[in-house]
Amino acid sequence: MPNPDRKTTGAATEPLPATAPCPLCDGTGPFHHWGRDRLYDGTARYRYHLCNRCRAVFIVPMPTPDEIGGFYPDDYLVYGENRGGKRHRWAERAVLRHRYHYHHLPLPFAARAAAPLLAPFLYRDSIPFAADGRGLDIGCGNGRFISSMNALGWRFEGVEFNAVAVAACRRAGLTVFEGEFAAAGFEENRFDLITARHLVEHLATPQPFMAEVARVLKPGGRLLIQTPNSDALGRAVFKTRWYADDPPRHLVLYNRGNLDDLAQRHGLVPTRSMLLTTPKIVLNSFDYLIGNRGRPSRRRKLRRMLARPYVWLATLSRRGDEIFAIYTKRG
Repeated sequence: MPNPDRKTTGAATEPLPATAPCPLCDGTGPFHHWGRDRLYDGTARYRYHLCNRCRAVFIVPMPTPDEIGGFYPDDYLVYGENRGGKRHRWAERAVLRHRYHYHHLPLPFAARAAAPLLAPFLYRDSIPFAADGRGLDIGCGNGRFISSMNALGWRFEGVEFNAVAVAACRRAGLTVFEGEFAAAGFEENRFDLITARHLVEHLATPQPFMAEVARVLKPGGRLLIQTPNSDALGRAVFKTRWYADDPPRHLVLYNRGNLDDLAQRHGLVPTRSMLLTTPKIVLNSFDYLIGNRGRPSRRRKLRRMLARPYVWLATLSRRGDEIFAIYTKRG
């Protein structure tokens, strides 16, 4: 049996404390589980603790910036070539125009007429429009999301620390700062919208990050966060084989409560929140469970159909895989 009181991932064996301070609150957390890098089939083990107070799950010891950089090879998932933004089909444009204030998007009459019927059910994770709005995508990868938002009328730029991804952004004609967010030195009250999609779980120091977000966001501006839900049904089922655990890249896993608390400490008020679930995470977790190295289950039609009951159950139990939350900076 592994000894949870010792670090065994390096050449040396180092004693580790029984509890560790939580990076989100004033609480502490004992050892919870070991994880390993299943995405790249790594063998090193990483120790995670669970905060007794806010229930955050966090890696111990917290890696250094150089160590964190080493977790992301140049072929990481979102660093490939930017081949243009997402194509916004007529149904999405209809919902965006009807419900999210994208009144400038051209649509035929039939699509406009269908919009009220579609809006309650489709594209519920869309972002309301701000005329002439400035946006910032932090951790933008190859910039595909920026391209998509600019195509909808936004003026987006990005921040990304990986040089290969930044080069892909610049080849696509995007404005992207290479480096850490705090080093970009944006002026105060610059942005109408900041997006941090699948980013906060990768951060070793969430409090300074949120303070910097609040500084550069305009009063009344919005922050969008998407991040794995540590209370997800799939995580309870698959344990350390839950795909969205993703050690060692995911340093902190959040639930809706501690994410709201983090934002509110910095003057960002919860405005909208929901839990999202698709077959992808549960099917990737299933592949980890069975050791599938061939065609991914998410690309198999029958398995996608069989995953639908999980999606319904996770939705009905309010234990979806991902948190989607929008916060507004106090005026």
